[in-house]
Amino acid sequence: PDGKTAYADAQTLKEIRSTFGLVFQSFNLFPHYSVLRNIIDAPVCVQKRSPEEATKTAMALLQKMGLADRAEAYPYQLSGGEQQRVSIARALAKRPKLLLCDEPTGALDYNTGKTILKLLHPELTGDILRVIQSLAKEKMTMLIVTHEMAFARSVADRVIFMAGGVIVEQGKPEDVIDNPQNERTRSFLAKLTR
Repeated sequence: PDGKTAYADAQTLKEIRSTFGLVFQSFNLFPHYSVLRNIIDAPVCVQKRSPEEATKTAMALLQKMGLADRAEAYPYQLSGGEQQRVSIARALAKRPKLLLCDEPTGALDYNTGKTILKLLHPELTGDILRVIQSLAKEKMTMLIVTHEMAFARSVADRVIFMAGGVIVEQGKPEDVIDNPQNERTRSFLAKLTR
């Protein structure tokens, strides 16, 4: 009301943070932790769950992600798609009500063995898309930031187009992506198809 920013107290912030999981564009895995430790760290250290319970949950998530055999690997030993699936498993290990994903297909790479090419590789994108579609079928609430319109169309129930921090257009994917009403939305989508 007075135009000043209000901050929640520490306990309220802790409660709010416990309701969502984060999936970062650049994975943000701890390079010195194994895949398993990356996943169990927050449940054990922050949520105070037992290591046994956290490990059981992590292994089930790795199985779901098709990475059960990679539990002892380190992030540098994984492809970009595998790292992103570990990142998703790590976020889900917190048992969030909401999964927040920042460009989940944006930093996928193709590891050639000697060099890593930063590009959007269709097979890696497909792996992440399948994981997110599976979560959607399980009724996981997700907020996904993406510039990949085919990806958005295939997984979203609702699309919100923003520009300058303001909602410009929103609705069903087929309405906003295929038949945008706002000139700013049309201009953005036209640039993507060039």
